[in-house]
Amino acid sequence: MGELRILLTNEPRSYREAIAGAIRALKPNTEVFVAGSEELDAEVKRLSPQLVVCSRATPTVELRSLVWVELYPGHGSISTVSIDGERSTVVGIELGDLLSTVDRAENLAKASCVARRRG
Repeated sequence: MGELRILLTNEPRSYREAIAGAIRALKPNTEVFVAGSEELDAEVKRLSPQLVVCSRATPTVELRSLVWVELYPGHGSISTVSIDGERSTVVGIELGDLLSTVDRAENLAKASCVARRRG
């Protein structure tokens, strides 16, 4: 398996840039892509990221991403995390929570890759 691909399109831009910088520094074996929210679906189709962080999940994100985070939709304090189809709600998500989600996405992606090789 190659590096874990992460796509960040959450708003505001300053948040996604800060999160991208933190992930790049703390998880150097990941590929982090940043795009505007209007590019979300096109970038999901182009990059096939295993993890997407966005402000509003679309059907494309839900169908094509192994793990996604709807980060503070509507600028509220509640976020939704979907890991392999299982959704949970997180109040006041923090960077540590996002990094844990990155770890889980990486583990799922590796497991998926191994299963494909065996199948």
